[in-house]
Amino acid sequence: MRDILFLKLIKSRLFVSITISFILVIILTGFSMAERAQQTTTIQDYLPGRFDSALFQIYFKSLEKLDGQEIEFLDLLALQPLDRQMFYGKKVYQEGFSASLALKLKEEVEEKERLLLLLIEEEAALPQPSLPTLPPMKLGERIFARMISVQKAIPTIGYSRFAMCGVDTFRTERVVKRVKNYFDWNKQWSKEGLEVEQLAEAAEKEGNIFLARSLFHEAAGCYHVGSFINFYDVAQRIKSQDSVRRCYARAISLYEEQDRPVRVEIPFRGIHIPGYLMLANKPGAPLIIFVNVLNNAKEVENHFFARDFLKAGFNVFSFDGPGQGEMHRSMRLIPDYEQTIITIIDWLEMNNNFQIDMERIGVIGLSFGGLFSVTAAALDDRIDCVCSNGGYAYFPPLSHIRKLSILTKRAVYYMSGYSNMRELFDQFGHLDIKKFPPLKRPMFIVQGGKDKVVPPEHAYYFMDWATGKDKELLYIEDADHCCQDYFDIVTPYTIDWFRRHLLNL
Repeated sequence: MRDILFLKLIKSRLFVSITISFILVIILTGFSMAERAQQTTTIQDYLPGRFDSALFQIYFKSLEKLDGQEIEFLDLLALQPLDRQMFYGKKVYQEGFSASLALKLKEEVEEKERLLLLLIEEEAALPQPSLPTLPPMKLGERIFARMISVQKAIPTIGYSRFAMCGVDTFRTERVVKRVKNYFDWNKQWSKEGLEVEQLAEAAEKEGNIFLARSLFHEAAGCYHVGSFINFYDVAQRIKSQDSVRRCYARAISLYEEQDRPVRVEIPFRGIHIPGYLMLANKPGAPLIIFVNVLNNAKEVENHFFARDFLKAGFNVFSFDGPGQGEMHRSMRLIPDYEQTIITIIDWLEMNNNFQIDMERIGVIGLSFGGLFSVTAAALDDRIDCVCSNGGYAYFPPLSHIRKLSILTKRAVYYMSGYSNMRELFDQFGHLDIKKFPPLKRPMFIVQGGKDKVVPPEHAYYFMDWATGKDKELLYIEDADHCCQDYFDIVTPYTIDWFRRHLLNL
C-alpha cells in the first residue's frame, strides 16, 4: 500500500513538473517570438499611419529592418511638428541613423517640454484675452447684406486681389456664383478651402510634392478670402484664419530647407510678434520688412508679394502686428504700432544667424501700414529707406471715417476693439506725420487718384513733410486704394526703387 501511495505521489509530482515545464516553454517561446517579431519589423510595415508625407518613405528607406532604438526614435519623432519631422528625416536620409541623432531628438523634446511648462506658468499669470466682439449690425445693414448680390458687389479689382492670395481666378468665379448673400460668403469659401486642402493631402501622399505645395497655398488663400469680409461671425472668422495658418504650415513644410520661410516669434510687451523670415540665400543681402494692411495675412498676400523681392536679392520679414492675424487675440490695434517694427529690428540685430546685412534695411507698408512704416522710419535711423503705398499721413477726421463703407468700418471695429468711430478717433485722432521729426532719408509714396479710403491729399502731405532730397511720388490718376488694380506696374517699380537705394543698382 505504501509503495502504491509513493508511486502515485511520484506521478503527481512528475505531472506537475511536466506541466510547469510546458508552460515555461510556451512563455519563453512567446518571448522569443515577440523578440524576433520586434527584430524583423521593417520600415515599410512601420511607417503607414505614423507620418503623413510620402517623403518619409524615402528619408527612412535606409533603415530597412528596425531595432529597438530605431523604433523608439521613430515613435518619438512621429509626435513632433511636421517641420521637425522633416529636419530629422533629412538627417537620416543624408547621414544615416545614429545613437547621437536619437539622443539629440530626445534632448530637444525634453527642452521643449521644459520651456512649455514655463510658458504655461507665465501665461497662467497673465489675464486671458476674451473672444473679440463686434457691435451688432444695424437693421438696415442686415437687410442690405442679405439682399445685395455678391456677384455684383465684388468688382474686377476683387478678383485681382484674390489672385494675389494664390487663388485661381476661375475658382473664384465658381465660388462667388454659389454665394447666396454676404452671410453665406465665409461658409462657401471654407467649403472650397477644405476641398482644395483634401486635394493637397492626396497629392502629398502620392508623392506629388510640387502639386501638394501649390494646393496647400491655394487652400490657405481660399480660407483667407472667406474670412476677409466676415465681420458678422467672429468664431467662424477665427476658425478660417486658423485653417489659413494650418495650410500654410503644410505648404512650407514641403519646401527645400534653404527655401523654407523661417517661423519667428519676437517678444513684445509680454506677448509675441509672430512672423516669417524669407531668405534670399545670398550672404549679406539687405532686409525688407513688410507692414501689413489691417486685414491682410502674412501667410497669404505677403507670401506671394515677397517672392519678387526674394528674386531681386532681398531678405523679407513679414509679420502680424497688433490687431492683425495671429496677434489679434492677444493685442488689438495700438496707436504706436511703429514700435513693433522697431522691436523687430532690435531682435534681428541680436539674433542675426541668417547672414542678413542689418546695415541695409527698408520698410514697406500698405494702407494703414503705410503710415506706421513712415513713422517707424522717422523714429529709427537704422531704416535706410521707406515706402508707403496708399497710406494715411494723418488720422482722418471723424467726418471722413464715418463715411467709410460698412465693411471698412466693421473691419476697423474688429481690429481695434472699439464699437464706434468716436471711440476710435479719441484714441488715434492725434496721429499726424508732421508731429514726427522730418525724414531726411529716401521715401517713396504710391497713391491712387480714385482712392476713396485714403484720399490723394495724404500723399502730398507726406511729400511736404519729408525734407530729404530722395523723396518720390508715384501717382496713378485712375488707380484705386493702394493701386492694387495697377500692381503689375507698381510692384516691379517698387522693387526697382528699393534696388536703387539698398543695392545701389
